[in-house]
Amino acid sequence: MNIAIIGAGLSGANIYNLLKKDNNNVSIFEKSRGAGGRCSTRYIDDKKIDHGTPYFKVSNIEFKEFCDDMCKNNSLIKKSDYYYPSNGMNQFCNNLINQKDLFKNTKIVSCKYQNNYWILKDENEIEYKNFDKLIITIPAIQALELDIKLTDSIYKKLKDVSYNSIATLIIYGNTLKNILNPELLSSKDFKKVIDNSSKYNYYDFSSYVVHLNEQITNEQNFQNKDEIEYFMLKKIYELCGINLKDEFYIIPHFWKYAFVSKPIKENYLYEDDLSLGFCGDYFMGEDLQSAYISSKRLYEQRFK
Repeated sequence: MNIAIIGAGLSGANIYNLLKKDNNNVSIFEKSRGAGGRCSTRYIDDKKIDHGTPYFKVSNIEFKEFCDDMCKNNSLIKKSDYYYPSNGMNQFCNNLINQKDLFKNTKIVSCKYQNNYWILKDENEIEYKNFDKLIITIPAIQALELDIKLTDSIYKKLKDVSYNSIATLIIYGNTLKNILNPELLSSKDFKKVIDNSSKYNYYDFSSYVVHLNEQITNEQNFQNKDEIEYFMLKKIYELCGINLKDEFYIIPHFWKYAFVSKPIKENYLYEDDLSLGFCGDYFMGEDLQSAYISSKRLYEQRFK
């Protein structure tokens, strides 16, 4: 079969890998610079900053077995009950994909089902034709933004999914200055502060990722990244008197669909008449584990 996947986060990467093992022709389309989704990694020269998921814990036995296998190929490292990236969290997804099948920087905007085949079109009006099946793994709200005809049932279920947003600051510089101030770490205004450089044992480079509390992020209703940067830097200065711009470079980021607050209580969606499937972290949960289980169930029950 000739199969198209929209979205190269963990759910897209995993179902791609499973389908390729069955000798299908699979193309995976990603609007960003590479695979990863919430497993994103930003590169500053030769240094890595995991500005999405920095590490994670697993409770599901199937996902644990999968992650243990990923440790064997050096995509992950296990420490106690947590899994960490060995060479950038995005490699967790990249290592599941043959790069020749990955269309990076390709935002699909239209999906048409004609004569039993899917035709995709990107924002530059380039068409990708003759797919037997289409799998959509991007957030539910983004899926609804596509020019695509859905059944009423699928539309209503996707429409019912809701998310919480997270504003973050990526903070980095060729300095050993430590920003892990007790006032910052204990503040309820911030969800977490990740010392990224310590994960990779950098001794001449410091990098941190600061996550604003979801409630504050939603209340602020940021309109652009400049507003995020100003608000978070001001809040940090008020808490601990640190002017981060004195010694660091700052990159603000807005995860609009960071956490699922209302998921679909099914493992996936599939419409036989359209040869169309949906999987992702918004099925039965909100995290990487949900993304993995959703994509695996869709494969097992509709493609295997």
